[in-house]
Amino acid sequence: MDGLPLGIKDVFETEDMPTEMNSPAFVGYRTGRDAAHVYALRHAGALIVGKTVTTEFAQGASGATRNPFDTSRTPGGSSSGSAAAVGAGMVPVATGSQARGSIIRPASYCANYALKPSFGALNSQGTLGLGAPSQCVVGIHAATLQDCWNTACYIGSAAGGDPGCPGLDGEMDLGSGRKLERVIRLDTLGWEETDLEIREKLELFLRQLERLGVTVLGRRDDSRIEDFERALRRIPEFMWPILLWEMRWPGWLARDRGAHLISDIVLDRLKRAEAMSIDEYRQAIVRRQALHRSFLALADLADAAVTLCSPGPAPIGTSVGNPVFADISSNLLCPSFALPLLEVEGLPLGIQLLGYPNQDFKLAQHAHWLSIAYLGQCSDM
Repeated sequence: MDGLPLGIKDVFETEDMPTEMNSPAFVGYRTGRDAAHVYALRHAGALIVGKTVTTEFAQGASGATRNPFDTSRTPGGSSSGSAAAVGAGMVPVATGSQARGSIIRPASYCANYALKPSFGALNSQGTLGLGAPSQCVVGIHAATLQDCWNTACYIGSAAGGDPGCPGLDGEMDLGSGRKLERVIRLDTLGWEETDLEIREKLELFLRQLERLGVTVLGRRDDSRIEDFERALRRIPEFMWPILLWEMRWPGWLARDRGAHLISDIVLDRLKRAEAMSIDEYRQAIVRRQALHRSFLALADLADAAVTLCSPGPAPIGTSVGNPVFADISSNLLCPSFALPLLEVEGLPLGIQLLGYPNQDFKLAQHAHWLSIAYLGQCSDM
């Protein structure tokens, strides 16, 4: 890590810089300390170049950052500045956070390699904003997969995971990777929101996987996959009660600094959260746990699951885009990698590789093998 230039998403505490969360209510706000991962990286000799733009509180109004491949388009969110800085070549690595799609989706839009780790695998203490703490994680954007994994692995070894979590497993050296033998292709709710051209891109990618000797399984191949696909479609029903309930306390603190300084998006979500009962939250947690069990039931079928990172390339405008595909790993609390392997009319589009909880190193090895094998195959065609 010594000498590594880094961008730090502006929801993470930094001792020598404000943490403003893209909010007028927190201009110049300083806590006087580093977040756990920032402290570990700084003391290893990493160079904190600056704070990267986020959406308001990591879920509200967008910032001014644009997509480096087309400045009329969004870089995604909420880790918009981190993804854009890496995509533009300003820094080789930047940190991000994800409670829904805030690492995987902007990585897809900006051609980053990115890791959204297992829940709790990287120490998230020192994270501000309104992200749901029961599924929000610290993650890494990078220009190469090895840099992505090295940075995550170092944080895991130096700062550990969240209290009560085993932390990130594995070694820094990925070697030549680990061959994927069997993968589950996931359609999810996002398939209906994906244009035919993008669907065909994924189908072609899966056929190329098969030419590499990977068995691709789908919902018609095993009833457990079909059951899981149906369960994934129910994510919005329990995800929103969790997100809303867990923003109540930090939302109150933000609103107390001046409701006129908070966007209507955030104020409306806070109003919805205040109308909830704790029983609604409890029921949502139970339903999320049931989804986890249905995913673990697939572990003997395949090494990993594969789908898109986003329904398409970055949309025009400031909207951060659709997180429907990235919602999967967030609600499963499992690791996933964004791999910049596809493109649509000159714009990047990421492939998402999902693993089982607390098997991040194994997934990193699979992602490394896949990137080398797929790109090598494409260069031979």
